[in-house]
Amino acid sequence: MRSPTPIQRRLNELGLRSRLRRRPRLQGRILALASARKRLPATAGLYFPFYHDVLPEYANGLRRHLAAFQERGPLISWTAALEVLTGTRRLDGPMFCLSFDDGHASWRDVVAPILAERSIPATFFVTTGLIGQPGNLSWNDCRDLRAAGHTVGSHTITHPRLADCDDETALREIAESRKELEDELGTEIKDFAAPYGNPAVDLGDREIRAAREAGYRSFATTLRPAMHVGDSPMWIHRQGLHPAWPLSAVRTRVHE
Repeated sequence: MRSPTPIQRRLNELGLRSRLRRRPRLQGRILALASARKRLPATAGLYFPFYHDVLPEYANGLRRHLAAFQERGPLISWTAALEVLTGTRRLDGPMFCLSFDDGHASWRDVVAPILAERSIPATFFVTTGLIGQPGNLSWNDCRDLRAAGHTVGSHTITHPRLADCDDETALREIAESRKELEDELGTEIKDFAAPYGNPAVDLGDREIRAAREAGYRSFATTLRPAMHVGDSPMWIHRQGLHPAWPLSAVRTRVHE
């Protein structure tokens, strides 16, 4: 029998992860088993933890995660994080830059109040085709997030795996989502996060070039290592988390 190819192994892994995502507490317990030798950061490094939907039953979990990060270092805006990468802002210890993907109504109902409680800025990467759909934000909600001091970025129009798109479609997803956001929000959109975000299977140099040509200043992936001064803003590493996870599971993604 043939051994699976790297892509097949990755697809198998994604299938398992997809099933576990539907049971996030179980997923968190499984991940926690791998955390025994890992610790939340204590030395200099820039981390980009991100979430998706935060249902009300997970609100306190998000609070615990954010409190744990704040015990170790500041949570800074996306613009400030890019200043760290360029060396115009000091990196003296762990620093964290928070973001959320897609366009969930829980951003309005759950996330924004928690961020206000703790005076934390965040970036919300919006999939424009979701806006106005059941269970998602309205354009007025997106404007309210901006008015509260948060950053809005693009997460494409329809959330495709960009590597599966032809050139024309990939360019449209990257460039036209930016234009739609700018038209609706009346502000320049500077930052892009790729759906799924793994360079091994989800994106490549074509997408980076398209984002540059569309006028973005940053491009976010789902690679996980800490970032440091001199790293490229067109290759942001983000650590995907779920608010249902215990802190021991968080350490498998955000660690030294």
